[in-house]
Amino acid sequence: MTEDRTKTGATGAEPERKGERTRRRIMEAARRKFAEVGYERATIRVIAAEAHVDKASVIQYFGTKQELFREAVSWHVPIEELTTPDPARTVDNYLRAMLSSWAADPDSPMAVLLRTSMTSEEAAELLRRHVTKETVERVAANVDAPDARLRAALSGAMMFGIATQRYLLRMPDLAEADLDDVLRLAAPLFRALIAPGSEPGSEPRTEPGAEPGSEPGTEPRSDPGTGS
Repeated sequence: MTEDRTKTGATGAEPERKGERTRRRIMEAARRKFAEVGYERATIRVIAAEAHVDKASVIQYFGTKQELFREAVSWHVPIEELTTPDPARTVDNYLRAMLSSWAADPDSPMAVLLRTSMTSEEAAELLRRHVTKETVERVAANVDAPDARLRAALSGAMMFGIATQRYLLRMPDLAEADLDDVLRLAAPLFRALIAPGSEPGSEPRTEPGAEPGSEPGTEPRSDPGTGS
């Protein structure tokens, strides 16, 4: 059975139509070329050749290279699905998802956007807007600490830094390290940022002026015999 006839398999899904198949092929080709040669050099002609279609087909499905690029590098972070009542587990979920799937595939939308942002201001601006919308704003909403947005932004910068050096730049010590070791050492840093107080052995936060061990919102204990 050929690809033209199916995308059904054991799932019983509807067969993929020719137009959908062509569109997907163009999208995949675009990601490869954007990652390989950058935004500026990945012309519609180059992408069409990579996808084995003519330029008219690319324009028919996507209109302009700019629109094709935006769609090719669009990704969604399932923050709500990864967030749990346990802050420490939530941090671990964020890290593992980022480093094991979203950025690991060199042709994934996130990896392609990271690559192209290094050489294209347009791609860099798109990355800034996307990271702010997809990660900073939504992670900050789950941070129960002062400076929530700054904490979320710092954690995002650290995640992207690790992902870039591990998967794109292939820095030897990070690229060759076992993922579990990377997570084991990095997780406490991220917990301190976006889930303060959840680190093993950490003590509950106290309000300014409160004595250690006192409940938040209670008055400091007076010293018997001093009247204070």
